Amino acid sequence: MSDELLRAWEKKSGERQKLYKNYLHRADKNTVLKALPDLNAEAFEKIDCLKCGNCCKGYSPRFKKPDIKRIAKHLKMKDGDLINNYLRVDEEGDYVMRAAPCSFLGEDNYCTIYDVRPSDCERFPYTEDDFLLKRQPMALKNSTFCPITYYIIEKLMAAAK
Repeated sequence: MSDELLRAWEKKSGERQKLYKNYLHRADKNTVLKALPDLNAEAFEKIDCLKCGNCCKGYSPRFKKPDIKRIAKHLKMKDGDLINNYLRVDEEGDYVMRAAPCSFLGEDNYCTIYDVRPSDCERFPYTEDDFLLKRQPMALKNSTFCPITYYIIEKLMAAAK
């Protein structure tokens, strides 16, 4: 993460939440959607998720029924055993990891179930589609722990000036 924009990004993101909220609230959807593919590719070139792992260390994806079935099969266990051993139901009624960091995160930040990971993990940080605009509170939260989300929002704001 040698880019100047990424220096002290966590501190900057925390300080700029109100700016991000205002920007996302008034951003032109078509302009944002047009810019996202290139910004997403640029961000992933500059930022190595394996050196970060914040998403897996402090947060949990939702585990939908198909995810549970797929992961349980991969681990050669019953769906109920996967749920009982690793998951809990959160306040929104979704299955999430029982503990943080994720039980499937290796010390090297590699996912031990990567090929069958939950669909939320596969799509994270949701910077390829209109998630930033449709789910603004979540996008804002993601910008506080995901340097890719932070980077993309900063670049979108800079381009809008």
